[in-house]
Amino acid sequence: MQNTQRATLALFCVALIWGWTFVWMKQATGAAQEILGAENAAVYIALFMTLRFFPAAFIILAFAPSVRKGITTPGNWLGGLILAIFVLTGFLLQMFGLEGVSPAVSAFLTSLFVPFTALLGFLLGRRGLSKVLIGGIFLVTLGASIISGPPQLNFDLPEWLTVLCGLVFAGHILATDYVTKRHQPLTVTATSFFFVGVGCLSLFMVQWSRHSEIQSHQLIQVMTTPSFLWPLVACSILGTVVALSLLNLYQRVLDPVRAAILFSLEPVFAAIISLAHGKEELTPWFVAGAALVLLGNFAVEILEKMKRRASLEPVDS
Repeated sequence: MQNTQRATLALFCVALIWGWTFVWMKQATGAAQEILGAENAAVYIALFMTLRFFPAAFIILAFAPSVRKGITTPGNWLGGLILAIFVLTGFLLQMFGLEGVSPAVSAFLTSLFVPFTALLGFLLGRRGLSKVLIGGIFLVTLGASIISGPPQLNFDLPEWLTVLCGLVFAGHILATDYVTKRHQPLTVTATSFFFVGVGCLSLFMVQWSRHSEIQSHQLIQVMTTPSFLWPLVACSILGTVVALSLLNLYQRVLDPVRAAILFSLEPVFAAIISLAHGKEELTPWFVAGAALVLLGNFAVEILEKMKRRASLEPVDS
């Protein structure tokens, strides 16, 4: 299998895994909410993120000897810090944005990372934009915007925070392309997990101090509740260790915009999995949105490949 095909398959798997994390996160936060109450959402979300990323760093260290060899290289720590800043900032913006917007609006505004990736890449002189690529960007963005129904936008602070989240995730895609081509991908994956874990732990301590009514035994109860623990394990091992390792190993093979379009499959997978779990209803909006996202990916994957092959064919004199 060629490198680009392997990378495409790997990022397809990343989008599929991240689609599953939607269900896992819902299960975990629902379990925590029953114990701590909805008013303490910032506490248990920060706790979940801390427990998701810190163990992930040590799992990679334990099972990847190359990571242990590269962990003493300063460049790998710097690369991990760069990626961690984008990951942590994006999650925080999305979390606070969700306080004031519906999931449908959040999904649409976050999906703006696809055109943002193309725009940032163009502004940075990374690449031009073909008609096929522009068409693919338009289709996947439109599809993501309607997959959960027609978003109702009133641009207040929560909407702007979510737009910034999309911009940060676009920056993360470009930063991943830059960092993983210059440093060891798995090592910067581990160091980025460590830095994100530190950031989440700091947020958790701040939030816990602000909600002093939460007792230690309540937090222990949350962490040992199966409906919180097992989704956490799945998110840490599959959604973090496996997905982000695949991303950092293989995204560098593809153009960042092409990678962003592949990641646009995530809301499609999330919606399908939610349908299977009875958390969503099959609507014409879902069918139309999913079809547009798939069509946009088809345009980029197939038509761009056909275009490249045609440009390499000899011209008869």
